[in-house]
Amino acid sequence: MKTAGTLIRRGDQGYALIIVMVFVGLALIVLASVMNFGKSTAMQADRNNLFTVSSAASEGATELVLAQMANDFYNQALQSTNSYMTNSLLPNATNWPVKFSFGNPNNTSAVTYVTMYPLNWTTNWAALFSTNAAGLHAFIANCSATSTATVTNQLYNVSAGVQLQFQLAAIPVFQYAIFYNLNMEIDPGAAMTVNGPVFSNGGIWAGSPFLTFAGPVAAVGIIATNATDPFSTGYTGGGGPTFQNGLSPNSPSVALPIGTTNDPNALRSLLSLPTNGITPNSSTGAMYFVNQADIIISNSASGVIAAYFQDSNNVSRLTSIPYDSTQIILNLLTLTLTTNASYSFATNASFYDYREGKTVQAVQFDVGAFNAWLGGLSGSVYNAQLHADAAHYIDSVYVYNGATASNTTLPAVRVADGAALPSHGLTVITPDPLYVMGNYNATGSSLNNGTNVANTVPAALIADAITILSANWNDHSYTNGYALSSRTPTNTTINAAAYEGIVPTNGTNYSGGVENFIRLLENWGASSPLTYNGSIVVMFPSKYATNYWKPVGNYYNPPKRNWAFDLNFQTQNGLPPLTPELRAVFRQGWASY
Repeated sequence: MKTAGTLIRRGDQGYALIIVMVFVGLALIVLASVMNFGKSTAMQADRNNLFTVSSAASEGATELVLAQMANDFYNQALQSTNSYMTNSLLPNATNWPVKFSFGNPNNTSAVTYVTMYPLNWTTNWAALFSTNAAGLHAFIANCSATSTATVTNQLYNVSAGVQLQFQLAAIPVFQYAIFYNLNMEIDPGAAMTVNGPVFSNGGIWAGSPFLTFAGPVAAVGIIATNATDPFSTGYTGGGGPTFQNGLSPNSPSVALPIGTTNDPNALRSLLSLPTNGITPNSSTGAMYFVNQADIIISNSASGVIAAYFQDSNNVSRLTSIPYDSTQIILNLLTLTLTTNASYSFATNASFYDYREGKTVQAVQFDVGAFNAWLGGLSGSVYNAQLHADAAHYIDSVYVYNGATASNTTLPAVRVADGAALPSHGLTVITPDPLYVMGNYNATGSSLNNGTNVANTVPAALIADAITILSANWNDHSYTNGYALSSRTPTNTTINAAAYEGIVPTNGTNYSGGVENFIRLLENWGASSPLTYNGSIVVMFPSKYATNYWKPVGNYYNPPKRNWAFDLNFQTQNGLPPLTPELRAVFRQGWASY
């Protein structure tokens, strides 16, 4: 049997070989493409990773600038922008796996390009628009930090840049309707509306259904609105306040420019006499109120009173005579003693404080007599001198009581006859407890008239604690044992910012809340209004007036509270003399390129 064979032509063999070669070639092309794609992808991933770390490095450079500028700003040591553009701010990168060179897109030799506008930011009064600062104005420095980081020790020299925009803001503390450097508690038993911004460097408990916040409310800690006070053991309110403009718990803190700690004891010390070694013209010494005041009144332990004029803007009038234990003599030109008939605005007074359970030995500052002295021959000379040197008239008085405290006596200061203040305003400061007797900064249509402050002047009261005594107060009759029911007040109006201490909540001892930040010693009642227009600022625990608040009926009964935030404080010219300024940093924007 024969088997048929298959005839394969040479042309067919060549054609098959070509087909195989084509497919092999295509496979090689695909393989090469896959390999090239993989390589490109890896390259792109490497470049992306390097761009990410470069962005982080350039962001770190800008954050270092922000941190240094903020630290200097808080400590009143802000430098020129050139000081923040150097290598000295960068960390030691010796052990970094990826290394960078730093520059900026402005073609300068600076590591980080820093701008600040305006250079004289202390005159740049403008509105703040941060969520935590809505409704506030401040002296603002608008800043930016821009840096570019380029990889230097990798296959690809990838660059990335970051620009950080921020504001350094000096906020007058009296811009707040309520500012607490401690935990803030508020629990009014009658309708109360807070119209301005509220801030606490601690937490806030708002425990009253009668309470309405019309402005923004912010706190570094919690904002509690339930019936139970989280800061006190067993103290409860009604809960359920109304917030019309939002809440901002866990907010960044703001501080006076003595560092970033907001330490209440450090803030309290600014009311006192500086310790040895702190010179008046140093950045720290300048913050002490005694070194800022125009008139200083002091007494010795025996009660002998003297007054001094201080012109701190004229260096030729500064001296280096130290304080001594009986009277203040520092940077001063001495006036005549109070025995001179040319003025009699400082005298001694004695009365009983039913909350402290002590007899108050007070240096009394008579504002009416002070006005007369300012208009007289002697006062007008000092007024003119100060205006020529410092561009303002006499508008601040510091009172120091050198009397000795005991278990039965309390050295303090009292302001009297203060319905009409000097026309340029007045701030009264003391490290001691302060008592205000009668209407204060309240004449004409401003007297007992709610929120009408048309005839007021800028005014502030700064003290260890502040107690209001009505014009009906009687030093001689109101002694220990005199019944509360017989201590009947008259309607009283106070138009002034209040910067003070309180006795904070401790266990079952309630602080009294914002509703009792002004201390009272009379039988007020719902028919006796206490009108207050100002700004409530609580910065520290009281050092001298330290007895805890007790519920109504013990040593006082609450008034009808006609309270309001003084809207004049929202303007630069409406702020009281020597208004302290808080420092804050607000981030404005961030961009990567």
